[in-house]
Amino acid sequence: MIFRHEDFVLDTDSSSKSRLFKSNKLVFMGDGYRAINIMLRNCKDQQPVKEKFHAQLNMREKPKFKDNEKPKQEEHLGLKGKKS
Repeated sequence: MIFRHEDFVLDTDSSSKSRLFKSNKLVFMGDGYRAINIMLRNCKDQQPVKEKFHAQLNMREKPKFKDNEKPKQEEHLGLKGKKS
């Protein structure tokens, strides 16, 4: 998929690498999520980019753990009660 906005072009046709161009010059090649973030930080009107890539941006939200979930996870890994 090729997405054009302002003087940026984001090419995500390759499954392994995305390419971000500004004024027909390659500025980034690599992870698509990082390319989207670079585009967001550098464009004047961010809203069309946020709308287009809403799903990708929300998937990377950091997990939120409740206080009572963390000890269960440590018990499962065998970390509770062990000293280094």
